[in-house]
Amino acid sequence: MRRVFAPTSFVATAQAMTFVSLPDLVKPKGGLATLPTLATPVEEGFKPVITGKQLNLHYNKHHRAYVDKLNDLAKDKYDGLTIEEIVKQSAGKSEEAVLFNQAAQHFNHSFYWNCLTHNGKAMPKALEEAITATFGTVEDFKKDFEAKAIGNFGSGWTWLVVDPKTSKLSIENTGNAGCPIVDGKAPIFTVDVWEHAYYVDFENRRPAYMKEIWGIVNWEFVAKQFAGSKK
Repeated sequence: MRRVFAPTSFVATAQAMTFVSLPDLVKPKGGLATLPTLATPVEEGFKPVITGKQLNLHYNKHHRAYVDKLNDLAKDKYDGLTIEEIVKQSAGKSEEAVLFNQAAQHFNHSFYWNCLTHNGKAMPKALEEAITATFGTVEDFKKDFEAKAIGNFGSGWTWLVVDPKTSKLSIENTGNAGCPIVDGKAPIFTVDVWEHAYYVDFENRRPAYMKEIWGIVNWEFVAKQFAGSKK
């Protein structure tokens, strides 16, 4: 597995973000962090874009490895906290760089799974209006997002985020295990652009993966995150 490195700085505004994107994603007191339950049986994949073989490798091999290593490193230090809290508390600490990577990748992957569903779900009106107000049209947004993701060099993530202080939407790239919550931003949608996310189905063709991903987006989850980020 490719080694990843934590960000070298932690922006204090992250402490101001109170909305928790995935409140059920926790390291329970006296217990272990676990893989989230997917909305689809792993063997089915996310039809018609991601096959069961791709999903099994991504979820049961790559994602599971981050969770297992997080448990090994954290022991009982972060018991009772959400994974988001662990990410924010470990960010920027050189002595916890490896732990940060595992926690952030656990959060990032879990968020990504929530963004996907069989055949996709329609975009709610309020979200559509916010996207068109920022990007012009939904199609313009998709083109901008694809370009940003294709241009994200190496391994990382591409996000649609909200700045809680202004309620403005923007598209941002992070590298490796990078996560917008450490900068006080609220993620509402993400696509994993590590090659392990698509290499079985698309080989090294990231543009093709990005073009097809829109067919399985769970816009209802994205809209829920958007609404929650503004509270």
